[in-house]
Amino acid sequence: MSEQRPRRVAVVTGSAQGLGAEIATRLAADSFDVALLDMQEDGLKRTRAEIELTTSEAEVLTVALDLSDEERVTAAFAQIEERFGRLDALVNTAGGSGTDHVRDLGDLSATAWRRVFDHNMTSTFLCCKAAVPLMRRNNYGRIVNFSSAVANGKAGPAGTVGARLPYAASKAAINGFTKQLAKDLGPTAITVNAVSPGLIIPKEGRVRSTFEALPEEARAATRASIPVGRTGTGGEVAAAVAYLVSDDAGFTTGSILSVDGGES
Repeated sequence: MSEQRPRRVAVVTGSAQGLGAEIATRLAADSFDVALLDMQEDGLKRTRAEIELTTSEAEVLTVALDLSDEERVTAAFAQIEERFGRLDALVNTAGGSGTDHVRDLGDLSATAWRRVFDHNMTSTFLCCKAAVPLMRRNNYGRIVNFSSAVANGKAGPAGTVGARLPYAASKAAINGFTKQLAKDLGPTAITVNAVSPGLIIPKEGRVRSTFEALPEEARAATRASIPVGRTGTGGEVAAAVAYLVSDDAGFTTGSILSVDGGES
C-alpha cells in the first residue's frame, strides 16, 4: 500500500473577499489546507465559514495583518510554519488600485503612489521572501503572483480602477519581479508565475459593487470592449490558479497567464 501524501498547504493573501476568497475556497476543495491573510478580520471569518461549508477536510488558519509590514508578515509565516509545518503554495492576490479615481498626473500624490505600490508590489515581495525558505525545505513550491491587463496601459473611462497610473506601474513591476524570481529559483523546483486578469466580477466584493454601480450603458460599453463580449468570473481565475499550483505545472515558470477575454 502506497504511503498517503500529506495534505498540501497554501497561503492566499487578499482572501477576505472577492477573488482571493474564491481562490481560497477552490484550493480548499482541491485538497489544500489554507492560511488566509488579509487586513479585514471580519472578511477572513466569512471566507473561513464559506470554506467550512464547502469541505469538512480543509484546515483553515486566518491571520489579519498589514501585508506591507515586514515584521508582521514574518510573524504570520512563522505562525503558518508552526501550525502546518510546511508550505507548498503561495498565491499573492492582495492588492488593488484604491477607491479614489485619480486620472491626472498632477493630482496624484506621493502618498497615494506609495500606498498602491505597497498594496501590490511590496506585499508580494514580502510574502515571497517569507515563503521561499519554507518551500526550500521540501525542494518544492508554487508561487502565483497577481498582475493585471492594466499593466500594459489602458485608455478610456475609469471603470472599476481607482488610481490607474500607480496601479499599472505596480502591476508591470509584478511581471518583472515574477520573471526574475522564476529564473533565480529555477534549480529549486519552486515555480513562479503570475495571473493577469482582465475585468473580473467576483461573486462579491468592491469590484462587483463598483461595476454594478455604473450606469447600464457604461457596463454595456465595457462588456462590448472585451473581445469575448463579457466580463470574467472569479471561478475562471481560480481555475487558472489551481493549474499553476498543481504538480502538472512543474515545467511552467516565469509565465504571465492572461485571463482577460482577449484584452491583452
